[in-house]
Amino acid sequence: MRFVQIEMLPAGKALIDIDKLTHAVPEGEGSRLFLGAQHIDVPHSLSELENVLAGRERTDDGENSRAGFGVR
Repeated sequence: MRFVQIEMLPAGKALIDIDKLTHAVPEGEGSRLFLGAQHIDVPHSLSELENVLAGRERTDDGENSRAGFGVR
């Protein structure tokens, strides 16, 4: 199982098993995540959500991306 912690609405945080994430759709200014028959609403756009699930900074536009590698 691969878990990621994300912000959810109403304000809070949740650990999500990304192996159970079936799909995500835009919802207002955020997204709705579907985990089987359940769903949660998060304040991330789909591009921000992709960054979060990939372990990058939420607002990473790729400009300063290090593909998970630190710079020394």
